[in-house]
Amino acid sequence: MEPIGTRISRPASSRRRADTDAVQARRQAILAAAGEAFLTKGYAETTTLEIAGLANTSKRALYQHFADKRDILNHLVRERSGEMAAPIEMAEPRSKAAFFEAIAAFGAAFLVRLVDPTTIALYRLAIAEPGPSSDLGQALEASGHAPVRQSLRRFLEHSAARGWLGGSDLDSALEAYFDLLIGSVTMGQLLRTEPLPGQDALRRRAERAAAALRRLAMSF
Repeated sequence: MEPIGTRISRPASSRRRADTDAVQARRQAILAAAGEAFLTKGYAETTTLEIAGLANTSKRALYQHFADKRDILNHLVRERSGEMAAPIEMAEPRSKAAFFEAIAAFGAAFLVRLVDPTTIALYRLAIAEPGPSSDLGQALEASGHAPVRQSLRRFLEHSAARGWLGGSDLDSALEAYFDLLIGSVTMGQLLRTEPLPGQDALRRRAERAAAALRRLAMSF
């Protein structure tokens, strides 16, 4: 037994940090469990009770972090889109060359996440969902595609303001860039008609799209 007064308590800041870490760990466990359940059973067939069970937590604890199943899905997709946009969200280019390097890095990160088997599986689930509308499809658009495009649009505006990107029709340049970047890559994976491209191939594709954007922007 420890003598009275000899026990050393942790500082309040350490306790708060430990509590925060525990909360984040539980949240990530719920997201990981949801992703596993969605891919295994499908989004519509998965319940929050099943997600809580897979995450080794309670349904009550799950609802302390997320409003409902759709909220969990939105967070899952948003995390993936955040990884795609990270190279431009964190970039602060100080030259035209650095700007296009950031565009190439974005393209490579985007493609890696786009062709990831779990992303392709989510697309297939969205396509297969019955009914006139798809919660999964809407989440992929609202929390996935739209934020990534908005991030890149802001990045292009920043470059145009500094004179690094010619032309005034940024929307057309953005559309053409994504057409060049993605091409038939997604369709080939959805239909299983093309092998999964390696990271070197994806990086080269991203570099070509960035070089093409430089040329395209001058014509708009």
